[in-house]
Amino acid sequence: MYDGKFRGRLAMLLGTCLLAAAAAVAAAGPASPFMGGWRNLHSANGADPALRDVPFAVLPAAVAKGARFSILDREAGRTVCCLVVESERLDAIALETRYRLPGVWIADLTGGEEYNRRRGEPHIYEMKREGDLVDHVYSDDPAAYSDMGGLLLPADASMDATGVLTLGADRYRLQFKSLPFADENGALDRYTLQPASAAPAVVVEVPFSTY
Repeated sequence: MYDGKFRGRLAMLLGTCLLAAAAAVAAAGPASPFMGGWRNLHSANGADPALRDVPFAVLPAAVAKGARFSILDREAGRTVCCLVVESERLDAIALETRYRLPGVWIADLTGGEEYNRRRGEPHIYEMKREGDLVDHVYSDDPAAYSDMGGLLLPADASMDATGVLTLGADRYRLQFKSLPFADENGALDRYTLQPASAAPAVVVEVPFSTY
């Protein structure tokens, strides 16, 4: 999924989608679980020093350094803890100069200017792996890519064999859909969490641009 041509304009369009996580959580009200998206990224080709497999979180609001989250291993049907906030809030300049990320991935994380004016700026953090996630083994199926990013959940989240997520005292039926783009230059992953009550569903969308 990391192969392909650089398409800055497409990346800006895709980047707005990850911010839907923040919008969905805010719209659903204060009782909604605090969640977002995450991406496992590396520095651009030829960057020196080269950085590999750095996880980044995109969240709807500020969190303190040391805050802990679980990731969803979609192929295994389980949550794994933990990704832990390692940095201060990051902006596009830091992502470019400190981590030397390709522009398409910076756009994935930061979103588009027009969208952010309407929805609010994203909160981006470098994360580090702790606990079970350090030695977690992902599926080796060629079509599996949960190691590249996806849904970021509260640290105490769990998932049962039927696909129901438990977040605190609440239970959510999880639906997943991957929407490949027609030009094969990326895909949008959509996670829909439907609560057992009549409350609105929470939708988290995570774009995967290619370059």
